[in-house]
Amino acid sequence: MAKFTNIRCILALTAANGCELHQMDIKTAFLNGDLDEEVYMEQPDGYVDATYPDKVCRLLQALYGLKQAPKMWYAKLDDFLKSQGFDNIDPDACLYLLKDDGEIIIVLVNVDDLLLVASSLAAIYKIKDALHKCFEMKDLGEAKVILGLEIRRDKALGTLKLSQGKYAAQVLEKFGRAECNPIGTPLEVGLQLVKADESDDALP
Repeated sequence: MAKFTNIRCILALTAANGCELHQMDIKTAFLNGDLDEEVYMEQPDGYVDATYPDKVCRLLQALYGLKQAPKMWYAKLDDFLKSQGFDNIDPDACLYLLKDDGEIIIVLVNVDDLLLVASSLAAIYKIKDALHKCFEMKDLGEAKVILGLEIRRDKALGTLKLSQGKYAAQVLEKFGRAECNPIGTPLEVGLQLVKADESDDALP
């Protein structure tokens, strides 16, 4: 996954330079990985060969739940992006940059979620078309949410705001605190603070 600090930095640059910000989701991402070693699994329930019930299956592609799946998926995506002319930006292995005919395209990878930043819509559509040809993708249009962060953008004002209100509400709901009253400062109810006496000895 892309580093959170880099995500915030790229979003700040996007707002400052008026870049396009889109998002894409790769369907069943881990099934795209090509295994580079022999992996075997027991025959799954409901698909056991009655003639050879004790035999195992050799996998030709990665599956969800396979330890190698995330690594193989990243390798497949990395190969694809580099074949399109992208360079990996160290030290973040999930940040890619392409400069092409004056256009700048940035791709931030978060497992199966891609954040696309470009200086024009034409550049955005170009990389989207390339991705669609290689993977089964879902185009989410302009980015609205990433890693639990809600993105609120006003291009006219040149602003981009991040909010975790929805995420906070989900956490409260999960722990049965959705109906709690909000409070400005999380202190004990009824606690009275008094000013320290200036004559008191200073703490060491």
